Amino acid sequence: MAKSAKIINVDDSEQARYVRARVLSRAGFIVHDAATGSECLKLIAEHAPDLVLLDVNLPDLHGTEVCRRIRSSPAGESVIVLQISASAVAAPQATAGLESGADAYLIEPVDPDVLVATVRALLRLRKAEGDLSAANERLNILNRELQRSNEDLEQFAFAASHDLHEPLRTVASFASLLEKTAGAKLTDVELKYLEYISEGARRMQALIDNLLTYSQVGQKPKSPQIVDLNAALAWAIENLRKRICESEAEISSDPLPSVTGDTGQLGHVFQNLIGNAMKYARPGIKPVVRLSAVQENDHWLILVRDNGIGIDSAYFQSIFGALKRLHGKEIPGTGLGLAVCRRVVEAHGGKIWVESTPGEGSTFCFTLPANVDSDDVAQLTK
Repeated sequence: MAKSAKIINVDDSEQARYVRARVLSRAGFIVHDAATGSECLKLIAEHAPDLVLLDVNLPDLHGTEVCRRIRSSPAGESVIVLQISASAVAAPQATAGLESGADAYLIEPVDPDVLVATVRALLRLRKAEGDLSAANERLNILNRELQRSNEDLEQFAFAASHDLHEPLRTVASFASLLEKTAGAKLTDVELKYLEYISEGARRMQALIDNLLTYSQVGQKPKSPQIVDLNAALAWAIENLRKRICESEAEISSDPLPSVTGDTGQLGHVFQNLIGNAMKYARPGIKPVVRLSAVQENDHWLILVRDNGIGIDSAYFQSIFGALKRLHGKEIPGTGLGLAVCRRVVEAHGGKIWVESTPGEGSTFCFTLPANVDSDDVAQLTK
């Protein structure tokens, strides 16, 4: 941009204009000369320059007034104004020039190399600002498109889950009806086939429900509030009450903090992590889960420790992907629980990871922003 940049060279001194024009032209710029402020404004409208080199003392308009007029005109909003003066050299005069809209202020005499370097630096800065503005606009467009895609995905998942529920209920109902009406007439092999049908329908139902949950959670909380994580944990434990009783699991927790977010989504994180601790317990060993929290600078570190089968380090990252499962049908599940946890935690401004040793249990760690107050709630609603 610097080599082809257009410059309006404004000075009432013909000799000063000539010298600057030669210096700037030799540096590769296209230079148009003006002797007055009015002529300068006319040339800006005609040539749409990149930069105006503006003398402060002009016969018709003061340089600060020319600068104000440049800034107030549509054609001059993006023009760089470099004011220069041999007489207005005091700090208040330079300040007035900058406050009128000038981008920089030089005091004569100015070394030609310094003048060229200053012009190029200002052009680079303006180009960087333009590139940044364009990048921000592209980013805003992409964010809007992503938001629309997420909304479309959520609507699709909701509609698809409801459309799939009906045929699944039909399959499950008729399989149950067939077992009741014809069970005595069926062979053991046929009964086994019927059992496979029913089990497949149940797994598909669970997968549909979890996919719907996955599509709905993890967005920025629509109604953020102060969340007592102790209450969110109690909600999760109540939902898991039957499984906890059946497995005789021991669940304990240190006092947990309050954070800003969505109670239901954070409750799902606890429910999934505690549910996994029971699901992946070591055979013959009572599941033990302990929760704790530590404040580290501007965030809370929440720890969920279990004494289960553990996880090989090769899978620490992949287990948080959607539909990723490390075990076969011997351990039920859809592979979406940890993916839901990651989406929720990241939507709340945190991150989640696991530390584990096979055969010795796992510790799932996730962070959430600390220092909850009313301003946090207001910020989340924006």
